[in-house]
Amino acid sequence: MSVPARPIAWIDCAAGAAGDMLLAALVDAGADLDVVADHVARLGVEPITLRRNEVERHGIGALKVDVDTAPDPEHRTWKAVRVVLDAAGLPEPVATLAHDAFARLAAAEARVHRTTPDDVHFHEVGALDAIADVVGVATALHLLGLHSVHASPVALGSGTSRGSHGLVPIPAPATLEVLRVAGAPCYAGPAPREMCTPTGAALLAAAVTSWGPMPHMVPRAIGVGAGTRDLAEVANVVRVVVGDAV
Repeated sequence: MSVPARPIAWIDCAAGAAGDMLLAALVDAGADLDVVADHVARLGVEPITLRRNEVERHGIGALKVDVDTAPDPEHRTWKAVRVVLDAAGLPEPVATLAHDAFARLAAAEARVHRTTPDDVHFHEVGALDAIADVVGVATALHLLGLHSVHASPVALGSGTSRGSHGLVPIPAPATLEVLRVAGAPCYAGPAPREMCTPTGAALLAAAVTSWGPMPHMVPRAIGVGAGTRDLAEVANVVRVVVGDAV
């Protein structure tokens, strides 16, 4: 009697992770972008458009998914984000993962700012494109029908960046806190800039079941998702390998 295949995925985070990179990699690996766009459109906010573009990073062909929204200066609270997600009528697995990712972000931001999760005001993370990234990745993972998700240690970057609070260290405090709670192995990585964003960290923490090298698997599809920057130090891509567990 044959044993049914168990589809799994392994995420290569050697160049870090961001919401748009994860989304592009999962779509490149086979998730239907039209269905993803339909779920994102259910959010009931300003129109959000997902555009796919073929790009190249260090000679590697990759997919880039651009999330186009109207200007969105609103700094939403975790409660406001919950309202948006709850009103969208998303499939249960998609809604659960999206809530989990934002709950992790709220808890991390609360610890960083020494407040409570419900009092946290998301800044960049509460913008429409970030919400679309989270719902898009949750949808794409659901569409791929994965039994489990695994990931490599996460490159975080180094240096400083300018955010809504001024200059902040890299890795961003919320990024580091999310990965600390998740027990994720991480390291600085080759580029002196932000390589893993808070949204990317939260999505990994919510979806990944184990961390380390690629598990024993028979690869069936490989997705390569590009980040916006074309870094000198490393190909700025997230790779997703989808296959059957051995």
